[in-house]
Amino acid sequence: MLYFPYKKLKGGLRIYSINAIDFKCERCGKCCKHRGDLALTPMYVFQISKHLEISCEETVQKYTRLSHRHNFPQLVLLAEGKQNVCIFYDRRIGCKIYSVRPAQCYLFPLIPLTSISDPNPEFTIRQCNSKVSSNTKVDVQDWIRSSSARYEREKDIFKWYIEQLSKIEYFCRTKTDELDMIKNLLYCQYDLSKDMDFQIRANLSKIFS
Repeated sequence: MLYFPYKKLKGGLRIYSINAIDFKCERCGKCCKHRGDLALTPMYVFQISKHLEISCEETVQKYTRLSHRHNFPQLVLLAEGKQNVCIFYDRRIGCKIYSVRPAQCYLFPLIPLTSISDPNPEFTIRQCNSKVSSNTKVDVQDWIRSSSARYEREKDIFKWYIEQLSKIEYFCRTKTDELDMIKNLLYCQYDLSKDMDFQIRANLSKIFS
């Protein structure tokens, strides 16, 4: 079980300001079920493609679906079967993209409501469905640091991309006939042998031009 003192409500979500969590990940895979809601940024598509050694376009075609949100071409990872198991989960070996899994996965059970780099980040909690009990106390900041070293390395490009979302959404609303072009520039048109940050910035510049 997880026990968290909550301090307030924001938008109907319970927010927690905590120092430690009673949690130990057993990599049981239960949090990989009932999915189909894991949103992907262009950075995740790039990283997953490089990990799988396939093109970004192939990753988009084989492993994602389009979930339109206010005409914004948002990609989410596919889920399979009656239990909607994440397409990258394998019962024998676990997550097939573990080293490049999205932030929603590597921060579990914490769901950040503010930037995890904030001095006092705030979270809501997704309950772990594992029946394995734990008396292990984990310092929240240690959990974030150990789980998100990749985020720390790349937080500048992530932050920059998040800051562009409102502008991207505006272009999607005003250029509805160009959504396929915008989707391709956002997620597909990358050379995996070259710098990710530069290409993402360049592709967004093409959208805005």
